[in-house]
Amino acid sequence: MKRFLLLIMLLLPMSAMATLPEVDKMTEKYTSKEQASVVNISKQMLRMMGRGIAGVEHVDNIVMLSSDNKSAMKGMAKRTKKAAKKHKLENLITLNEGTTTTSVYTQISNDKITEALVLVVEKNKTTLINISGNIPQEVVINLIRVLNISK
Repeated sequence: MKRFLLLIMLLLPMSAMATLPEVDKMTEKYTSKEQASVVNISKQMLRMMGRGIAGVEHVDNIVMLSSDNKSAMKGMAKRTKKAAKKHKLENLITLNEGTTTTSVYTQISNDKITEALVLVVEKNKTTLINISGNIPQEVVINLIRVLNISK
């Protein structure tokens, strides 16, 4: 859980594009059937929440979709991997820790991260986080140093 929270903090200051269409479709599909919960954090809310966090001004949108429904969990994981492949997002890291697998996919344009997908598959829950923006890579490097993640 600590690593998950650090990962979220790492990705929070990252993200000028809209949410991927596949994420929108998943959100509609699973929330309309009450199989998932969704949190959509707008640019304005991020500005209010992120005062003092370097780089938050580069984030345009964060969407978090979470489900403990077995069918939705399987579909979310499959659709996320398919969307990452379709939009040519690079798998930066896959972390297996016990029964939890965390995968981070990013799209980089002109040395800036424009899209990030974080897929966390646990035994009884799957969470997808989509972060959109135009984030300089040095913001990520500085945040890693601040959080002392590299040790």
